Amino acid sequence: MRDKRAKLGRLLLDAGLVGEQELKAALCYQKNQRCLLGASLVKLGFLSEDKLLDFLAENLQLPRINLDGFFSPPEVLDCVPMERAFAFTVFPLARLQSSSGPVLRVAMADPCNLTVIDALEFMTGFSILPVLASESAIYGAIQRNYVQNHPAGAGFKKQACNESSQETDVYRDKLDKLIELLENKGILSPEEIQRLGRE
Repeated sequence: MRDKRAKLGRLLLDAGLVGEQELKAALCYQKNQRCLLGASLVKLGFLSEDKLLDFLAENLQLPRINLDGFFSPPEVLDCVPMERAFAFTVFPLARLQSSSGPVLRVAMADPCNLTVIDALEFMTGFSILPVLASESAIYGAIQRNYVQNHPAGAGFKKQACNESSQETDVYRDKLDKLIELLENKGILSPEEIQRLGRE
């Protein structure tokens, strides 16, 4: 399914849910506010959050999840460091095992963002199985799970799944190098680099 996903703006435009001018305005807002395109469309009043999530769920054939009161086990939170969860607007839900290897189920507001999915796969060593949630619900879950319920609060440093701290640093170094390589080759735009928290 992943290789058939178009960018969110194109999907919404093709479906007639937004017009060209609305999309341009939302892209401008997204760039200035450094938020997701879907969130930009919602904040500007061009699309309701429920309509956006319903569209994505139907178009991408992905389930929606209600994150109100949701808590992930510590070993699942360890898969994605808090700063990456914030930067990518994702929340880890569960670790699974499939016939092809380990899988991390992740709540995402924009599952069309293959750059984020690829970065998560590279960072964790897990295949990523996205489910839909609103941006505000994801930030709420991050706040509730990482910050409020950990003794070290916001300064708590996460480790990657099943890896030692040293191996975690290696994964992060590899991710930094991959992002730098993609930037140098012109594959990632400055805006995408900002979204990945590398500027």
